[in-house]
Amino acid sequence: MNLYILEDSVLIQNRLIRLVEEVPGMHVLGVASDMGSAYQALLGNDADALILDIQLADGNGLQLLKNIKQSKPSIKVVVLTNHVTEDNRLHAMRAGADGFLDKSTDFSLLQDYLLRWQQPDSNHQIN
Repeated sequence: MNLYILEDSVLIQNRLIRLVEEVPGMHVLGVASDMGSAYQALLGNDADALILDIQLADGNGLQLLKNIKQSKPSIKVVVLTNHVTEDNRLHAMRAGADGFLDKSTDFSLLQDYLLRWQQPDSNHQIN
């Protein structure tokens, strides 16, 4: 499974890469820190999944989520953010997120998402 990471913190990017590499069958296809380059890369590659931060220097990742899900509806997306509010969670799920995690408390749950997404019946959301 090919995964793309959109995260503006290099420290978190590196942590995510290490975490993803521990999951058998997962491959980090690319990493971006801004929405513009991430959007272009996602349209031009075979990403099956996306880890998405929503608070980015060039905008709100929820808009990118909406655009990506319209262009590539089968891509699995988990939002991983420090800006955990019910409003952000609701907007993310309405935009097509397959999961919504808090960076400070739910980071370890990310591997569960990735493992479930690799299974054939992984069309359901995890919350």
